[in-house]
Amino acid sequence: MRKTLFLLLSLLIPLAAEAAEPLRFQIKRQLHLPSDDGQQGIGTDGKFLFVQNTQQLFKYDLNGKLIKAGPKLRLHHGGIVWVKGKIYVAVSGCDAAGTNQHLVHVYDAQSLALLQKHEMGEHFSVCAGGIAYRKGNFFVAESFFDDDHFDRIIEFDAQFNHVKDHIVKFKSPYGIQGLEYLPATDQFHVHSHGRDFYRIDASFENDSLIKGKAEFDLQDVTRLDPKTLVVNHRAAESLLLIEVEMPSK
Repeated sequence: MRKTLFLLLSLLIPLAAEAAEPLRFQIKRQLHLPSDDGQQGIGTDGKFLFVQNTQQLFKYDLNGKLIKAGPKLRLHHGGIVWVKGKIYVAVSGCDAAGTNQHLVHVYDAQSLALLQKHEMGEHFSVCAGGIAYRKGNFFVAESFFDDDHFDRIIEFDAQFNHVKDHIVKFKSPYGIQGLEYLPATDQFHVHSHGRDFYRIDASFENDSLIKGKAEFDLQDVTRLDPKTLVVNHRAAESLLLIEVEMPSK
C-alpha cells in the first residue's frame, strides 16, 4: 500500500509543476541599438551596458549612447558577464560538427582592452554559450546546434579550473544562450535561443525548475538591479529592461 501511494505521489508532483502558470516578461523600457553583426551577449555593472556582437565588444550608457568599441577579433563571441571591473566572454569555434576551440576572453571594462584568455576546450563539444558568476565561481553553458540535448552548464573556479558539470533536464532550443545569477533568490535565470526560459536553484535541482515564456526569441540576459533584468531582443536590435512576473499561487 505504501509503495503504491509513493508511486502515485511521484507521478503527481511533476504534473503539478507542469500545471503552474509560466513566468512572463513585463517590459519597462526598450533601447534600440543597431547592429551589423548580430547582438550576442549583454552584461552590466549597473552604470553601463556591455553588448557583445559576434566578434566585437561595445560599451553603452544606460540610455543607449555608445561610449566605446573594443577590437574586432576572430571566433564566435557569445554570452558575457561583468565581474569586478572585467568583462568575461564565452568564445568558441562554434562548429556543428564539433570543435575544441572554446575559451573565455577577459576584457578591461573601462578600456575594453583584451587582457587574458582562458582555455576550456576539453569541456565543450559544439559552442560555449551563456556565462554567469556566483560566489567566486564561473558557470559556462553549452550551446548546441539542435534541440536534442539536455541543458549543460560547466562550473569553473576563478582561474577556470574545472569544478563540476551540471545537467538540467530541459532541452533549450539550440542550447543555452543566456545565463544570469540572481543573488536575491539564489537562482539562475536561463534563456534558450527560442522563447522558452526558466529559473532554477543554484544547486541545479531539477525539481526547483520554474518555466517561463517570452513573446520573442531570446539571446542573452543580465541583471541591472534586484528587480530589473536586461534581455537581448536580437531580431529587433534592442535591449529590453524587464521585470519577471512570477506565477500566481
